[in-house]
Amino acid sequence: DWEHQREISNRLPDDAELVIGLGGGRALDASKFVALDKGVPLIQVPSIVSTGAIIHGVLAKFIGRELVGKTDEWPWVDCEYVLVDYDLVLEAPYYLNTAGLGDILCGYAGLAEWRRRARNGQGPPCDEAAMATVIEYHEAFTRRLEETLDDAAKLTNGSVHHIMTCLQERDGRALRHPGMRSGDHPFWSALELVNDRSWIHGELVALGALIIAWQCDAQPGVLIDRLDRCRVRRRPTEMGLDREQLRKGLAFAPDYMEQRDIDSILRHEPVNGAQFEALWEFLETG
Repeated sequence: DWEHQREISNRLPDDAELVIGLGGGRALDASKFVALDKGVPLIQVPSIVSTGAIIHGVLAKFIGRELVGKTDEWPWVDCEYVLVDYDLVLEAPYYLNTAGLGDILCGYAGLAEWRRRARNGQGPPCDEAAMATVIEYHEAFTRRLEETLDDAAKLTNGSVHHIMTCLQERDGRALRHPGMRSGDHPFWSALELVNDRSWIHGELVALGALIIAWQCDAQPGVLIDRLDRCRVRRRPTEMGLDREQLRKGLAFAPDYMEQRDIDSILRHEPVNGAQFEALWEFLETG
């Protein structure tokens, strides 16, 4: 919340010459706010690599749990350095690091929604060549992560470096096309807003993409395969999300997306009743 971050900044000395952010995505975002507010240089020291916040300087504006404005309206902070202690990062539970890849693999939702709209005559035809480039990239970085794991299938220094590289490349590798509109990130926002709590960002947007792929009948097994190989947790109960919280989020999503003019199957074809029960069974046992 920006007002809370402003309170933090106001408690810190005005004659500071440098801000160092140490921690996960929230801590690093708070350090960006302070550096911007004080007008001083910033060095980032991520303790996990779970999100693009460790690489990207954009500072999203929140009021409470709700995002306000659009990306091009938010401030941008260029830090001097990102310093990474691999031993420190590897001390964290593995899923706090692999979640960063979930924040990239969620792009599968855009492909699923585009194909659905094109199939129903509701948008431009699919650019299969462009979509294939995204799919090939997702497969390539999944294979590369597997190559970095040690003999016990645990993350290594190479794994951490690979995840950070993927997060740095994410925006440049993403397919930008009007047909790629999707509800994976709005699903995350709606779920956290209506439940008034937070989950691990990369896991939740990946879950949103999986739900969208299932709802669009767009080979969700392909996404499951990559999430599992990247060791991204995808079952709701694994990430601390229970049945009622998910039901509540999906019930709220249509109104949330309607108010924000987000074109997604989760807005136009809500998941409820028997369909929700089938979805829950798929997510927990599929």
